Amino acid sequence: MHFAGLDRLFWAEGWFLYLALLFVLFWRGRWRQFPVLTCWFAFMAARTVLLFQMYLHGSTYWYTRVYTIGSWVDFALQLGVVVEIARIVLRPTGSWVRDARGYFLAIGFTCVAVAALFAWWVSPPGQSVRRVWEIRGNLFTSLVICELFVVMSLTANRLGLGWRNHVMAVGQTLTAWSAIMVIKTAFESFFGTQYLYTQLEQVRYLTNTAAYCWLLVQLWRQEPERQPISSDLQQYILALHRRVAYDLQRFDARH
Repeated sequence: MHFAGLDRLFWAEGWFLYLALLFVLFWRGRWRQFPVLTCWFAFMAARTVLLFQMYLHGSTYWYTRVYTIGSWVDFALQLGVVVEIARIVLRPTGSWVRDARGYFLAIGFTCVAVAALFAWWVSPPGQSVRRVWEIRGNLFTSLVICELFVVMSLTANRLGLGWRNHVMAVGQTLTAWSAIMVIKTAFESFFGTQYLYTQLEQVRYLTNTAAYCWLLVQLWRQEPERQPISSDLQQYILALHRRVAYDLQRFDARH
C-alpha cells in the first residue's frame, strides 16, 4: 500500500477542508439547520485521520475493512443529508406540503431501483470479485445521491417551493460532486481501474477541493432575506386554514 506525495497532499488538504467546514458550521450556527451535514463532515474528518494512521503503520488488512465500512457509513450520512434538505425545502411551514412527500418518495424509490439495476449490470473487465463489487457499490451510491437531489429539485419546482441560499448551496454542491463521481465510476466500470487510474483519482481530488471550497464560502456568507412564498403555496395555506376552521365549527356544533 503506497501513496504518492501528491496523493498525501490531497489527503491532508481534504482533512483541513473538513475542519474548516466544521468551524464555519459551528461558528456561524449553521449546525442547527444542518445537523446531519455537520455529522457527515465530522465523520469524514475522523475517518481521514484513522485511515492515514493505518496507512503509516502499513496495516493493509484493517485499512481495507475500515475503508469499506466507512464507505457505507458515508453513503448513509449522504442519504441523511438528502432527507435533511428535503425536510427543509418540502416543509416550509413545518409540515409536508400536500403531495410533496408522496411524490418525492415514489420517484425516489424508482430512482434507487434504477441505480441498483444499472450497478448490477456493469461488469468491469479484469477485476477481482471484491474490486468488481466495490466499483458497483461506488456507482450505486453516486447514482442514488445524484438522482435523489434531482428528484427533490423537480419536486420543489413542481410545487412552486423556494430554495434558501444555504440549502441550495449544499444541494448544488453534492449534486455536482455526485455527477462527477458517476462519470468517474462509470468509466472504471467499463474500462477497469488500471486505465488512467491516477488521472481519474486526481480529478476526484480536485473536484472534492473545488466543491468544498465553494461550499465553505457559501456557508460563511449570510443568507439574503427570504422572498415571499409563491402564490400557489399561499392559496394552499389559506385553503388549509379555512378547512381546519370549518371542521372546528362542525365539531363545536355537534357538541
